[in-house]
Amino acid sequence: MSHKRIRRRTFIGIAGAAGLAAGVTACGGGGSNAEPDGPLKVALWGDATRAAMYRKAIALFTKAHQGDTANLQFADLDAYLERLATESAAGDLPDVLWMRDTHIGRYGKAKVLLDYGPYLDKTIHTADLGKQAIPNGKIGDGVYALPTHYVGQCVIGNKPALEDKGVKLADIKTWDDLAAAAKELGGSAGTSYGLSDPTMASSHRDLEGWVRQHGEELFTPGGGPGFTADTVIAYYRWFDQLRKAKVLAPADVQVQANGAGSAGDLLAVGKSALQIQSSNQLTQEQAVTKIPLVMTSLPAAADASKDWWFFPPILISASAKTKNPETAAKLIDFFLNDINAAKITRLNQGAPSSSKILDALLPTLDKSEKAFVTQIRREQKNPSRPLPIRPEGASQLDKLIGQASQQIAYGKASIPKAVEQLMAAAKKALPEQ
Repeated sequence: MSHKRIRRRTFIGIAGAAGLAAGVTACGGGGSNAEPDGPLKVALWGDATRAAMYRKAIALFTKAHQGDTANLQFADLDAYLERLATESAAGDLPDVLWMRDTHIGRYGKAKVLLDYGPYLDKTIHTADLGKQAIPNGKIGDGVYALPTHYVGQCVIGNKPALEDKGVKLADIKTWDDLAAAAKELGGSAGTSYGLSDPTMASSHRDLEGWVRQHGEELFTPGGGPGFTADTVIAYYRWFDQLRKAKVLAPADVQVQANGAGSAGDLLAVGKSALQIQSSNQLTQEQAVTKIPLVMTSLPAAADASKDWWFFPPILISASAKTKNPETAAKLIDFFLNDINAAKITRLNQGAPSSSKILDALLPTLDKSEKAFVTQIRREQKNPSRPLPIRPEGASQLDKLIGQASQQIAYGKASIPKAVEQLMAAAKKALPEQ
């Protein structure tokens, strides 16, 4: 969901050691999901703060649905994904689980997730979730996930640096505008760099914006690479011209900052005037810095496709083997549509997908939270073609992009050569189905 680094910790069960032991026992056959009328196993990634919010929300669900109970287990992202892979192989996925869009293709095609078809607009209501909600989790004829939250891509700026140079963030509409602003802002109000280097984050999100603006996709419907070498070369050349002008943060500086977490981020410590990243990061950045931050939409190519806008979803699914599918469906609907639950979890995973929930939350949000929500709501009014379902192996693309980026930034390979290697490796990692 973002460019921030997530460090692994020991897998923790909120329900306590006994509940965790029951939750991670792998069994064959029908799996070890909740017994009929027993508590659901619910899985989520994140830190203790997020877990406390969701435990409180689950308690609210239990109180409102007497007899329907659930236990929450959570871990940091890497450990969480490893656990899901292990549980899936054992036929023992949690009854209800969250996942990123980069993993829905793998589990949906494996038929280990519950098809929401029988529950849509009966137990699970989607009227307030927007036109992209069903496509986000549809694989073949089944719907295996729905978005509880969305994030986007944006440019975040150091407000004092912008004011020092008289640069207005709202005037940055195109990539050329961003380049001009970054060149103007380098060295302003104590900053060292006009722009942080997002290519060093080993994430496909920034490249995806560029690719979609040029009418391409990261993935084909068959799961292969959907982008061309020329488009990726142009992307890297745009950043390289800023690197050569010493406007972009140097590779070693950026790598060190990427490993330092939010508090050590170049924008947060005042070293960079502008940064491209996930829009939900505005609230996290503002929480760890005294520098006032502002945001605007990701710039677009002058000839960009009108429907390039995209909003990565945070998805909620259920196990195909849950013994309590109706209760699982009720809990899923609760997290999608219950305003009181949303008042507890707030924007912790992004902007809620429900327009009704956003309307209810807006008056309670602080300045940076309102900026994030307002921007993503405004952007979602633009034409937006559906994001292709991420195929199995999609996460491998991040590693390949990171390798190409480092080769280019450190001068170990020319841009055409690095992209040639990226394309070959991507075709191997993502074979067309």
